[in-house]
Amino acid sequence: MTDYPQRQGELVQSPAAEGWTVYEPTTDSLHVLNASAKAIWELCDGQTSPSEMARAISELTAVDPDQAASDVMQALASLRRLNLVSD
Repeated sequence: MTDYPQRQGELVQSPAAEGWTVYEPTTDSLHVLNASAKAIWELCDGQTSPSEMARAISELTAVDPDQAASDVMQALASLRRLNLVSD
């Protein structure tokens, strides 16, 4: 884990009943993120590595570090597929 993911473009976020919505105006796409995905998305600042994200998630949630690392990698893969983050 050596990349530094960063949120893409002019995305607009707002709270929703099931988590958070992220609107991408260039493609007119609306995505719903649960609390975990939003926390990881927020950490995509271009300066935080996936391993640092996993460590933070593990400390905040008391999740096993290996599980946190796996969760972060899965969430980042999903966020990349949706074009919400890039490396």
